[in-house]
This record gives sequence, structure tokens and C-alpha cells, in this order.
Amino acid sequence: MVGGVFRWGLGAVLLASVAPFAFALSPPRPALEEIRHTSVPDYTRVIITLSAQADYNHFQVAADRAHDRPDRIVIDFSPTRLAPNLREPIPVHDGLLKRIRTGQFSPTTARVVLDLEQIESYTAFPLYSPYRLIIDVKGKSKETEVDQPSEQAEAPQPYRIMIDPGHGGRDPGAIGVGGLKEKTVVLAISKRLGKKLESRLPVKVLYTREKDVFVPLEERTAQANAMKADLFISIHANASENPHLQGVETYHLNNTDDRATIRLANFENGLQHLRQPPQVGSELSEIVSDMIHNDKLEGSVILAHVLQSSMMTQVTRRHTRARNLGVKKGPFYVLVGAEMPCVLAEVSFLTHRVQGQLLRSSAYREAIAEGLFQGIARFIKEELPRMESL
Repeated sequence: MVGGVFRWGLGAVLLASVAPFAFALSPPRPALEEIRHTSVPDYTRVIITLSAQADYNHFQVAADRAHDRPDRIVIDFSPTRLAPNLREPIPVHDGLLKRIRTGQFSPTTARVVLDLEQIESYTAFPLYSPYRLIIDVKGKSKETEVDQPSEQAEAPQPYRIMIDPGHGGRDPGAIGVGGLKEKTVVLAISKRLGKKLESRLPVKVLYTREKDVFVPLEERTAQANAMKADLFISIHANASENPHLQGVETYHLNNTDDRATIRLANFENGLQHLRQPPQVGSELSEIVSDMIHNDKLEGSVILAHVLQSSMMTQVTRRHTRARNLGVKKGPFYVLVGAEMPCVLAEVSFLTHRVQGQLLRSSAYREAIAEGLFQGIARFIKEELPRMESL
């Protein structure tokens, strides 16, 4: 109560003396502000954004045919209020979800209901800054399959490679020597890599962005899942307060207690401005542990080592003193929920005097792209067929 006196003065004292009115001093309840979704016939990601963190509870309810109610997933947020713009149902009709409904279930609880057409499973996990809950719904594709004659072998489908240039739009990423922006460098490298893949391998190249636009982290992995990508490569350029730090490193998704990695993950996750970003031992660790697909983890680790080795081979031809910082694990949002081998490559340091200048040059960008290409080509040749046969 003393804290209330110092914070609010005499008015707080008068209110606090009357217990029933103490709630008047409480901060505003978080608001449920926005709902978005990414859909294909057998996968839907729903992103529910709130103005601040709130407790949530989710459960599945079986259909009630007598009252014409379908199977549904219910998510309750409390204490939370519903924003006025979310009063109307959101039609989906993607093969999994019929629609998304919202309502103020009680004075303190906002409810979101996903009316289902069919489902095999779903997962839910929160992300931060802004606070949002991600719901991944999986089901069986309803696309009609054309029967092929038994003697006719199906033509092999090309591998799909999703390239993810980090940051973009209003998010410049790290700022390096001479004001060079991470978003610009990684987009240029990504396009070089894409051209190499398309011209030299029988693959289909996909991008999370092909120009300077902002794409939320959760939508990047959702695109890869929706497009059934075989690999997901997120490309970034590093930065440090230590101007002497330089090198190349590659990450796969996992928890870690390494402070440098946690700082990097907080930056890449957009958490650097928070006073207390989620740390190891917090809910973030539980999220990462729950969302790692163990059947894809081995592939991600192998892919990370292959890319790291091939990048170093190419980069050191242009920067002989480039350090091999190795393969590491980290809790990166952009890798959470990926259903394929996925890695995050930090291709060099924008803040290093030499590497920062080199990243401006076409020759150095070409070397990085060639290194990434060589690693992907090796992984596709040696590892993906083995993984498919397991």
C-alpha cells in the first residue's frame, strides 16, 4: 500500500481505503488486437496478436451436431478485452478451418474459436514483442490425387528451397560500417544464391521476401511450411559492440546458455529493446524444446555443418583471416515450428572494419552466395535422399 501512496498520491490513499474500488488502480487489460492466418489445404497458421502479454488456455471441443456446432479449437485469454475491430467472424474455408470467431466470453476473458472442417493435430506457442499466440493446425490434404498407371513411374518432384533474407522494410537489422544495413546485404546475397540454385540444380527456389518489405518472423516459417519446402535457409549478417569481432557462424534451433548467442537471438527475435527479454529457463526455453521436430533436428545440424564448411572455404578466398566461429545452437524465432531442416547463417560481421567493407563488394557477396550454394548442393546430393529413405 505504501507503493500506492508514493505512486498515486492522496487519490490512491482514498481509493485504497475502500477495498471494492481497489481494482480502479489496475493497469488496462491487454487487448486482443489482430488475427491473421496463412493457409493451404493441409496446414494453417493462425497468428493472434495482443497489446501485452496475457495468460491463455486452449482446448479442443468435439462437434455438437444437434446444435449445428462443428469441431473447434477454443483459446481463452485472461485478463483480456476484445478490440472493436474483431467483432465479426473471419471466413477461412481453406480445407482445415471454416472460420475464426471472437467474443468477450466474460468481463475479463476474450475468446477465439477456430471452427474446423477437419484436423489431425494442432500446436500453440507464444512469441514476444509484440506478444502473439501462434496456432498451427495440421490435417489431411483434400486435394484430389490422379491415379497413375502402375507401370508408369512418377516424375520426381524438384526439391523446394526456401531462402529467407533476414529483416526488411521497417526493420533494417544491424547497421554496419558506413551505415550499411543488414536487410540490404542479405537480400542481395539471397538473390545471388537463388540464381545459382535455379541455374545449376533441378530445384524450385522460394523466397520469404524478394524486395525491401517487412515480413513478421512467424510468417516466414509459415510460408516454408505452407509451400512444403524441403530446406529453410535464413540469411543474416552479424554485428557486435566489439569492433574487432569477425567471422562466420551457422545456427540450428535449440536452447543454449551461451550469453553471446542469447544476445544475438534477442536481437534477431526483435527483443533487444525489452528490459527483461525471455531467457534460458523461461517460457521461451519450453517453447523451443516443445517446437523442435526431433526427426528434423539431425538434418538441421548436418545442414548447418555443411553450410558452415562450404562458406568458410569460399569466404577465406576473399578474407584470409576470416574466423570460423563454427556451428552453434540458438533459440531463434524464425526457425520455430519449421517442418523441414532449417538453419540461420550469419555470413559476416557488418561492424568489423574489414568484413564490413567487404560486405559492400560484389566479389565478397558472390563468395558467400557460392559457399551457401555449394553447401546446399552437397546436402541435397548426400543427405536429403538418405533422410527420405528412413
